[in-house]
Amino acid sequence: MGSSTLPLVPPTGTRSRGWRPRGENYKGYLFVAPAVLLLVLFAAYPLASTLWLSLHDVEVFSAAPEFSGLANYRRLFSSAGFWEGLVNGLVFSFFTVVLQLLVGIATALLLNNAFRGRALVRGLILFPFVAPTIVAVLIWKWILNDLYGVANLALMEFGIIKESIAWLGSPEFAMPSVVLINVWMFFPFITIQVLARLQVIPGDLYEAARIDGAGPLQRFWYVTLPELRSTILLVVFIRGLWMFNKFDTIWLLTQGGPVGKTATLPILAYMQAFQEYQLGAGAATSACIFMLLALFGVWYARKLKQEDGR
Repeated sequence: MGSSTLPLVPPTGTRSRGWRPRGENYKGYLFVAPAVLLLVLFAAYPLASTLWLSLHDVEVFSAAPEFSGLANYRRLFSSAGFWEGLVNGLVFSFFTVVLQLLVGIATALLLNNAFRGRALVRGLILFPFVAPTIVAVLIWKWILNDLYGVANLALMEFGIIKESIAWLGSPEFAMPSVVLINVWMFFPFITIQVLARLQVIPGDLYEAARIDGAGPLQRFWYVTLPELRSTILLVVFIRGLWMFNKFDTIWLLTQGGPVGKTATLPILAYMQAFQEYQLGAGAATSACIFMLLALFGVWYARKLKQEDGR
């Protein structure tokens, strides 16, 4: 009989397409291990520690934590400060995200056109986003100062107002001022994302729309917006999470004042933990923030899945 070569057959019970040597699996685990370790150290452990603290009465100078169950949550939900912080956070997040989206899309559409000095303008547009937070806050606090601020001087010069306004110190104007400052600081993020998507939209779509007689507004509504849909949904999700969880700019601008008009839940958690020295209460507030954001993330992910399925 002539010699014949038998083909290699994978072990019984495995599919030839998915079968891999055992050593290859270990190599994959080794490559993933650093990322998993970092995730555990910087996400899972802090989250578990926060949830554990929220179930205890913990003070900064106390000898040992005392288990209190859901007492921190009951006190939190029965306090007016929590609900005011929740409303303030929702108002702040909604208006900052909407205005960032409008300004970011408008700026991206402008920068997508060819004009002299476009590269310089693109660089200047990024300044609010790359500038250090403390620098941006100090600039705006100087601009909005009620005694020598440029904003009041300019508005009085044009006759729009008759006397100086304490933009960051009055209950009426504090929240709008904080919203507008955050819009200025973070709209370049949306501009970058939208501009990147605009530059890969096929030009044939616009040419076909022109042939069909579509004007600029019709081309924007029926060509540009549908192409930007996935990008807009993504940036709304990201900016919504970031803005609801925003702490540094609000604290540096107003510290939650005046009279709590800009006190969002992150501000409340900080004040509970580091001003009132109630670590358990601060942890409970932080846990509520996480649960609210997690619920929003799950709901939004389902909406995105439904949109992709259409």
